[in-house]
Amino acid sequence: MSGASPKGHRVVLFDVGQTLVRACPDIGEMFWRVSTELGYEVDRRHAVRLQPLVYEYYEAEYLKDGDFWCHQDRSVLIWLDMYALMCRETGLDDEIDRIPRLMYDRYLDARSWEVYGDVVPCLTRLKRRGCRLAAVSNWSNHLEGLLRDLGLLPYFDEVVASAAVGLRKPDPAIFKLALQRLGAAVDSAVHVGDSYEADVCGALNADIEAVLLDREGKSRRPGCPTIASLREL
Repeated sequence: MSGASPKGHRVVLFDVGQTLVRACPDIGEMFWRVSTELGYEVDRRHAVRLQPLVYEYYEAEYLKDGDFWCHQDRSVLIWLDMYALMCRETGLDDEIDRIPRLMYDRYLDARSWEVYGDVVPCLTRLKRRGCRLAAVSNWSNHLEGLLRDLGLLPYFDEVVASAAVGLRKPDPAIFKLALQRLGAAVDSAVHVGDSYEADVCGALNADIEAVLLDREGKSRRPGCPTIASLREL
């Protein structure tokens, strides 16, 4: 780990997506599976190659107005729009209603998500130290149910999903809300997440220490405490 260690903190806030869990299969593979099940012949490699285009669309929408994460209906719509883009790129324009909805519903199922191997050992270790934990994520109001189905909910004292509380990262208010619910002071807490802008900058603007989780070694920032695995916490 580079930078200061969070080991002295008694409260740890965690991002969820790409920090604790990841989609499995990813959206390219999921699109191929759903379209194939419906009888369409879609090139699997082409579907996977569409992922960067879809993520670029998401990033553009997020930069334009990331407040969609503050509303349940809009947080659902952004995913449906992303999946609809895949339909158009593969000539399945007639399925821009059905395939996106089927994909969205699949990702409501915990079987479409994978918990990283370092997560449970880390959460177990922190709880044994007496730490209080909260999940703080830009997510729909299905987050608590997903964590329950994945077996992670018992580790968390609080779950703060953006669509459920009307706040989103990097707004400092969502971090402060998590601490308020925990009854914790800012100087007792550290936040861990994979996004420099949403997680690190958001937490720092709330006067909370932050650690960047860079699993692939592509996001390191000078002067920013960074870890490659939750085993380093």
